[in-house]
Amino acid sequence: MFERTAERLSGMVQIPTVSGKGNEALYEIGRYKEYLAQEFLHLFGSAERIAIGEALLLRIEGTDPKKKRPVLFTGHMDVVPVDEAAWKYPPFSGAIVDGCIWGRGSQDMKGPHCALLSALDELLKEGWKPEREIWLYLSCDEEIGGQTTAKAAAWLKKMGIHFAMIFDEGGTICENFMGLVDGRAALFGISEKGSLEYRFTAFSSGGHAANPQPNSAIVRLAELMHDVEKEDLFIRKLSDGNCAMLKAIAAYSEGEKAEQLKKAAAEDAPYPTLYQLTPEARNLLGGTIAFTMIEGGTAMNVMPKKAVLTANVRVASVEGEQAVTKKLQALAKNHDLICELVDGVDAAPESRMDTEEYLAMKRSVEQTYLGLPIIPFVLGGGTDSRHFLDVTDQVLRFSPMHAAPEQGRGVHGDNESAYIKDVQDAAKCYYELLKNQL
Repeated sequence: MFERTAERLSGMVQIPTVSGKGNEALYEIGRYKEYLAQEFLHLFGSAERIAIGEALLLRIEGTDPKKKRPVLFTGHMDVVPVDEAAWKYPPFSGAIVDGCIWGRGSQDMKGPHCALLSALDELLKEGWKPEREIWLYLSCDEEIGGQTTAKAAAWLKKMGIHFAMIFDEGGTICENFMGLVDGRAALFGISEKGSLEYRFTAFSSGGHAANPQPNSAIVRLAELMHDVEKEDLFIRKLSDGNCAMLKAIAAYSEGEKAEQLKKAAAEDAPYPTLYQLTPEARNLLGGTIAFTMIEGGTAMNVMPKKAVLTANVRVASVEGEQAVTKKLQALAKNHDLICELVDGVDAAPESRMDTEEYLAMKRSVEQTYLGLPIIPFVLGGGTDSRHFLDVTDQVLRFSPMHAAPEQGRGVHGDNESAYIKDVQDAAKCYYELLKNQL
């Protein structure tokens, strides 16, 4: 049924769609959209097309749209830059070698897109007509913040469209998840942490380095960093979603390991069992802060009048942006610093795991991948779905495609690739979802 998957994905990879300033020569988004329309003739011939900037909204009409609310599948066409010298095969060659399609985007996320579009194209070729409306959003700038996606979401809100579920990227079929699952598992992302950018600014009188004054701008920033490293700022608590994750893993485990997972899910702070089980415990228990940039000074022997420190904070649903900002501003004040929230998005609410649409994807995975563990979890990173929270109450961040460990490391890195069989299996899963489950 999906014999041309490798050829199609190879062609998608061969058209570079690198977004961001300075990458204009490798951003052939117009040619890429033309290629999709040519390759997936039944889909693009049947669906209504709505242009949002360089992105695309597609709507497949439903036979009884009043019976069920529509669903939206979203994902991005753009990819991140490459260091071409480090690749085994040229990153935009779409080389088909050793059962794999090689190239930037083969996993993130032209591979999953190829699977979804192939399933829809095949169904429409067969004369399939969905009961509810099926929407697709093909983003053009997810890798650089998704400004166009915000416009698409605003348009949908203006049109009064409210989706029963949005299916986005996030979780995949991976291996040895957090050291807690042996072998493969399907990771259903039910939420994602927020990502916030904070700027800490220190002012001082400056002066010559031969006569250094105490409590300089750089010293006060260093003291702030030391305090953050020394004393944990954040509430440490398992969210309902992370408890569900541990319980789900326990259900697929045996003996002492299963009992330890159940114990960890029922624990309160300081969560000793969870820390014994996984090195990822801290990330599961609330927010994290990473100091990522520092600037200040004009010469080796001149003390700066101003120094600036930037931090990336990932906030969880157990303690959102407002509470974290208040804490950081109070800490900055103690060190005579100014703390500003520059940009970012708060943690997403956790979606339910008992909705018709969630269970439909679960059944589709069970039909396609017999015996595969299905684990709900919370993403540490962000997806386009954060822009759509005003037009849906439920988001499932999951692409039903396997990524081997080395392939997962290639996402945003070198030598990204996808197994042909894995893309075909993902297409079969989407086919089952759309035809029999939704």
